[in-house]
Amino acid sequence: MAAVANGTDSLEESVSAVCSAKRSNDAAELHRIAEVRAQQGVSLRAISRRTGVEIRDLKTQEQPDSNLTLEQLYRWQEALDVPIENLLVDRDQQLSESVQSRAALIKVMKTVVALEEIATSPRLARLTQMLREQLVEMMPELAEVGGWPNYGSRRDPDYVGRIAANPIRVDSYSME
Repeated sequence: MAAVANGTDSLEESVSAVCSAKRSNDAAELHRIAEVRAQQGVSLRAISRRTGVEIRDLKTQEQPDSNLTLEQLYRWQEALDVPIENLLVDRDQQLSESVQSRAALIKVMKTVVALEEIATSPRLARLTQMLREQLVEMMPELAEVGGWPNYGSRRDPDYVGRIAANPIRVDSYSME
């Protein structure tokens, strides 16, 4: 009887190991947040501003194997402005065509805005303005899209940098 008990224990351990392995394989990819964010050309900094979540937490959350709460998942869905099903992994299906088209249009709009900023001739300025209007007509939310960053990330003209918000007192450091 002891042999049967030992056999049963090892069988249970084997089944447990197989189930654990299956769970870890299934947990390999739970969502495609990083993929959608990259396709839309949205930075983590922009997502952080939209959600109020720190960038380091967002980096952890967007890992495909991170197990997000529904609240976190809906926060990402709202920040990326895509249907929730496009954030979840369906192992047999790629991103929907509408999300891919939307991401492509956002990239085109970023390029148009960047061209508008550097247009040197009135003719080129008019062409980029017409293209911008046509894109906004196709997808109204593109009116809010900014251009590609020239250096680093874009900030509003009114943005006060960290050094201005938290100045360092020079008199507190001695030069000895």
